[in-house]
Order: sequence, then structure tokens, then C-alpha cells
Amino acid sequence: ARVPPRRFAMKVVAIIPALNEEAAIGGVVHELRSGVLDEIIVVDNGSTDRTAEVALAAGAHVVHQPERGYGAACIAGVDAAPDASAFVFLDGDATEVTSDLAQMIAAVLDGRAQFALGTRSGKSAPGANPWQQRLGNRLLTILLNRLTGAHLADLPSLKVVDGPTLRALNVRDRRYGWTAELLTRAAMRKCTFLEFPRGPKQRKGRSKVTGSLLRNLRVGYAIAATIIRVWRAERAHPASFEP
Repeated sequence: ARVPPRRFAMKVVAIIPALNEEAAIGGVVHELRSGVLDEIIVVDNGSTDRTAEVALAAGAHVVHQPERGYGAACIAGVDAAPDASAFVFLDGDATEVTSDLAQMIAAVLDGRAQFALGTRSGKSAPGANPWQQRLGNRLLTILLNRLTGAHLADLPSLKVVDGPTLRALNVRDRRYGWTAELLTRAAMRKCTFLEFPRGPKQRKGRSKVTGSLLRNLRVGYAIAATIIRVWRAERAHPASFEP
């Protein structure tokens, strides 16, 4: 379903879940402040370092979500900006390439797509995209595409989502499956996607997932289970996009 272009005041809000990203979060916020965002929300997901203080000093609105989990942080950020016309989601580890973020936002606001995805399909910085991460992401994307009929290249952390679409999809996963639930449900409801390829940068600080093969496997299993669960639920109760 094509989103009609809006003729009224629009509010674009960035949501940045962050757990112990003191080394990176200040630079991420400063980079975003030079763009076209109306508000930057950093969701401190129970950090034990100075993530919240650094983000606040850099100019972000800080929301505290002590319940650990990527999905819990995303939901808290969205709840803090219920009137946003579009949401930008990205990680707080400085890996995201945001040079074309204005074009991604424009694609959503002018109705060309409900989702603009910053796919990790360009040339990566050395060490920025380990093989186990690439393989796991590729397999999960294939699974989503096969089940839903979509043609996505990635399940990326950087994404711009139309506000009414996001609220209508009502994504509730509170851990690593939040993006998988979002994109699986959107694909099943025939939402529109545009992809913007880029290569990730080297992260700052310690990775919460990619440092351990066992942790990668556990997270990958949880995400695959989420994709299958949402696909089954959507097949059992088909619904179109209704913002």
C-alpha cells in the first residue's frame, strides 16, 4: 500500500537503543544533529557506564528503559514520541553510515515507501561485519523472503519507518526479534520497501552479540523463531495495512 504524501507539519524522530555505548553515543548524536531530524531519542537500556550522560550532553532526549532488550528499548522510544510522522531507528555503536539519511527520510515522507532500509550490502570497513554475522543475517533474510514473498537484502538496524505504519503493525517483541517481527509483519501485509545499500563502519566499544559464536547462534535461533511465529500468525489472521 502506498502511503499518501502528507500536506501538514511532519515530525521525524530518531530512536537509538543504547547499552553501554559511552565511547560512541556522543559522536552518533552529534552526527545526527546536523541532519533533518526534529528529535533524537537515546533509550538507555540499563547501561552501567556514562551512556545516558554523554547522550544528554550531546543534545539527545534520553529515555530510561531498565528492562534489557532491543525491542523493549525500541518500544520505549516510540512511546516517547507518539505523534511522529516517521521514525529513524539506528544503533548507538557508530557503525551506521548516515550520509543518505535525508534521502531515506524523504522516500518515506513523500509516500514512495513505508520503509527505507539501510541494507548492509556495500563494502564494509575492515572487521566491521564478521563472517558469522554476515552468514547469520543472510540465512535469516532468506527465511523471511521465502516465507513472505518479499525480496529484502538485509534485516538492517538502520531503517526509516512511516509513523502510522509502525503504530498499525503493533510490534511487541521485547528482545532481539523486534526488527524481524517488524519486517515479517510488514512483508505479510504488503507494505512497500526501498533499500539503500551501504557498508557498515567499525564499531566503537564492545559488541553485545558478535563477540561470541555461541551468542550469535542463540540470537539467530531466537530471530528465526520470531520470523516463523509472526508468519504463522499473519497467515492465520490475514490483515492488510490499515493505519
